[in-house]
Amino acid sequence: MLETKNVFIDTQYFVKSNYNFESISFLSLKELCQKEELRYLMTSVVEREVENKIALSIKEALGSLQSFKRKAHILSTIADPSLSSLFADVREEDVYGKANEVFHSFNAECKYEYVEADQIDPEKLLELYFEKKAPFGDGKKKSEFPDAISLLSLETYLEDNEKLYVISDDKDLKTYCEGNERLIAVDSLEKFLDIYNLHTNARTEKIKQFIESKTDEIKAQVSEYISGSDVYNSSTWEDAEVDSFSVSEVGDFEINVVHVSDEECQLTLDLTIELDVTVTGPDFSNGVYDKEDGHFYSFGSTTREEVIPFDFTCELNLSYEFVGGELEDVDIADLYIPKAHSIEVDVEEHEQSEWY
Repeated sequence: MLETKNVFIDTQYFVKSNYNFESISFLSLKELCQKEELRYLMTSVVEREVENKIALSIKEALGSLQSFKRKAHILSTIADPSLSSLFADVREEDVYGKANEVFHSFNAECKYEYVEADQIDPEKLLELYFEKKAPFGDGKKKSEFPDAISLLSLETYLEDNEKLYVISDDKDLKTYCEGNERLIAVDSLEKFLDIYNLHTNARTEKIKQFIESKTDEIKAQVSEYISGSDVYNSSTWEDAEVDSFSVSEVGDFEINVVHVSDEECQLTLDLTIELDVTVTGPDFSNGVYDKEDGHFYSFGSTTREEVIPFDFTCELNLSYEFVGGELEDVDIADLYIPKAHSIEVDVEEHEQSEWY
């Protein structure tokens, strides 16, 4: 049941979503806010945190780009436009400006309400901290001050009987909400939109029933999709590369209907897959360390196989006709897994337990 149309998104979700404001979840939220079906609140704390994290992410990404340019410098000497574009100068301030503009434009288009921290009770904040209450917890983590200020700002901003959905998977923040009758914690925006659609559209339950009936078919599609991904090893095992991989298991999924119209809908499926990965690299355990040049020389190679679990969110488009309260002519149009194009694994030469 939908308890309120008020919604707040914590920094944790923005980071998890990779600031992709063109995702089906963010676009659905924007559409509902523009229709005044939902009321979107943004605290000054979260706004500043997201701005800061966007800047840090861009700095890290550009650092990786510079590292690539140094290692792949030979490619810049080849007269090919597709290669030359990889070495174009990129200014950090320009990229940050554009990314920040996208964030603020999204908020404005959602008709957001800006909640400042100037009305909170400092004594209440100190009480939470010194009495080790959530979101601080036993450790009295000073890093939780922004969350505490954000939550108190929201409570002060709301009317006495108003409730608010808090979108976050942060453990301490959710603990705070559990002890508060007005704040309702939901792990993700997708789960919140599913709650909304179940409450407002009769098609939603039928859509979920249809997807459940196609579980095996969808799992097969997911397995095929992941099998076409690029999997690479990023461990401390120098020069070790992925030889092969296969999907050993696709777990059950949780269905979230994030957007519904008369003839189509968009869903997300949260699931866990297991990859069976084979990695080959230098056999350092039988190598020799040269003290003079400070280098470890290996002779031959060794191979390790490891099964690794990954959590993914799949996006799914469905088209249908809704006749007499039932779905007809249903078609699964597209299945897309945003973070599966390139999958990073961390396979070391030895299992940690046997090496240490």
